[in-house]
Amino acid sequence: MASLPLIQPSLKAPADGARATKRSIFSNPTEDIYSDMDLDLDKDGNEGDSVSWVHLDPSPIGKDTTVEKWSQSNRTLQSTFRPSTNELAVYVAGKKAAEQFPVKQTASSKDNIVFLCQETIPEFRLPFIKRMYGVFLDTLSKDPYATPELYQRSFDRYYEGIERYLLRLDALATTTEDTEKVQAITQEAELMDKLRSIWQLAEYMFLTADDKQPIAFLYGEWLTRHDGGMDPEVGEKLLAATGKLSQPDFWPYVYQCLLRGMKNSVVFMVEQALNEEEDENTADALDAFLGVLRGIPSSEMLLPDGKTRGRHGHWMEQCQKFAKSPLLLYLGSEADTAMSILTGDVETILESTTSWEEAFSALLLYTDPECSRHDLMPLLSSCVEKYLKGKDVSLLDKIKVGILELDAIKTIRYCGNFHPLLVAHLADVFQQYGYLDISDMQLQDTIALGWDSNIRDFFITSYAHSLMADPSLWEEIAGYLLNCGHTGRAMLSEWICHVPMESSTKAHKVLKFCKDNNLTDSLRSINRVMAVEEEKRGQYALAIQHFIASKDGDRVAKVADNMMLKYLAGKLDIDEALSTLPASTSPNEHVEFLRSYASFQRDYKNGKFTEAAGTLVAILATEKAPKKYWAILLMDALPLLEHKDKVVFDSHDTYELMQCLEEIIGSQFKDEYLQLLPPSPAASSAGSVVDEREKQLDVLRLALVRNLARSLVHPPREADDDEEMMSL
Repeated sequence: MASLPLIQPSLKAPADGARATKRSIFSNPTEDIYSDMDLDLDKDGNEGDSVSWVHLDPSPIGKDTTVEKWSQSNRTLQSTFRPSTNELAVYVAGKKAAEQFPVKQTASSKDNIVFLCQETIPEFRLPFIKRMYGVFLDTLSKDPYATPELYQRSFDRYYEGIERYLLRLDALATTTEDTEKVQAITQEAELMDKLRSIWQLAEYMFLTADDKQPIAFLYGEWLTRHDGGMDPEVGEKLLAATGKLSQPDFWPYVYQCLLRGMKNSVVFMVEQALNEEEDENTADALDAFLGVLRGIPSSEMLLPDGKTRGRHGHWMEQCQKFAKSPLLLYLGSEADTAMSILTGDVETILESTTSWEEAFSALLLYTDPECSRHDLMPLLSSCVEKYLKGKDVSLLDKIKVGILELDAIKTIRYCGNFHPLLVAHLADVFQQYGYLDISDMQLQDTIALGWDSNIRDFFITSYAHSLMADPSLWEEIAGYLLNCGHTGRAMLSEWICHVPMESSTKAHKVLKFCKDNNLTDSLRSINRVMAVEEEKRGQYALAIQHFIASKDGDRVAKVADNMMLKYLAGKLDIDEALSTLPASTSPNEHVEFLRSYASFQRDYKNGKFTEAAGTLVAILATEKAPKKYWAILLMDALPLLEHKDKVVFDSHDTYELMQCLEEIIGSQFKDEYLQLLPPSPAASSAGSVVDEREKQLDVLRLALVRNLARSLVHPPREADDDEEMMSL
């Protein structure tokens, strides 16, 4: 199968409001996916209708393919969605089995390509993602059992981060004039509001320190905060109206407040009705009703041990007594419904509520306010039976029910389909609390991949994958993978080699990350690719540094060879090219040769002939230089050998040079070595060039013989005499 190109925004994306993606030497091949209309290839189409423009770019469908031709080829586009990473795999497939199709198919290379499409991350979400990563690291460093208070403070930052993000989205929506962007922000706010409600409900059910504390009041608080069933305008209108008790919305408002445990709101409204009531009997009835309302179970009634004990029983007796009181008749028949709710009549509560969440809150509060988290199933079942049975249950409802069932596995399963950010961080916290066990859960993805890690690691790595659509999040992605055991680390080692490097600063940050975390193979791979790119740009010193860091000695040799050849062609100053190479660079024989040769050239140009001669002899004697350059180095010695005023080489050095010349002449690669010698301008034919190079060797041999004789008669002077000779 061909490689799987990751589809990211292309140059067309900014026009559609997508975040632009920069390309670099580390970028994978990217494709663009776009569609301006829904396409159903199974429908009949007209022969003239072209379909290629609505497909992947480059399209798996021919540019001029018609719907009819495409359908006759028994091909269609299919896709598989992976919710944990927001990825869509699109591929070409047959609509009918081969044996059912009359014409034999011929598969093309495009039929074997899978396109992975990943949702673009909105730019306004990036600060939130980075903030949540910081909370993840902070929470990861705490132990919920050893330091519960510190852990709780870190954990609270998750909810605070979501709330701050919602406030920011609200501010953005009010200051943005772009209609499409406002719509995207609104959708993001709706998503985050749901995520916030799931997070807090999971906290109340799974993560509260005292799991024996009654859940009724915490759940009522959650419902009031996150369920928008109450219309605040109704209460405002009632407060502004006169004759509240006669208003058609009065009792429905009371019912809703009672069902949601909004004690203070209903008490306040009834007090206002009492204040304006002129009928004495009705006023007495409202006053008695207020006495009952003020005793509604609430968190303020909890004793130090978290129980209400006999208080609820005493209050229930008061409710039943008032329900049989003749005073209730003065409040009208609708007051009977209110009292049925307060006395915990299940049928009345289920009939009066508009959602299973609301019904569950009322049943908890009025039938068993001391119910613990572990005893909720009977009440929850009655609510689910009433509102969800036989219906298409939403994913959000499935998550909430799973949480209330205290089923961590079910919760994680459904949250995995809801949003990768939610399930990744929730799974992390659940595992720290000991709720998750890989043996309790079988995920299709883990089976397919042969996953050898835990559930928490699976979802965190999946979340890291979902972030890969935006290269600016590379540090967060790397951090998540680094904290996911052996499997996450293996993924990190491969993925980090493809992080786009838009600048040298970012490149060095990535390299430092690999070094700090002992990602040895990745470090070598990145250095190798960076070295190739630097060599292409002519930055040879940087290329050598990266090749040495990647421990690729062969490539260092090739760069050094390339530099030497460019110098011989007059296209490079070796000394200048190596000036940026730090002296602390790891020793390498090829680099040492270039440095020594550059030193020789520098001393020669500055008139330091004795030092230059010493360097040249040392290069040849220690065999730092590749043998193919010996002829060049010996010819570089020729001006020093024929110096009229000074003997530069002593007899020992001259013998060394003569021996090197003989090794070249006697080598089977002699012709190859001589090819690097510069030919005379007068030599035009191939034969004359060879003859010219042979003559250069003869000249060199003669110069060596003469210098040997001179060195025996006149020993070389000190290096300090070079400057005097230059001044003469």
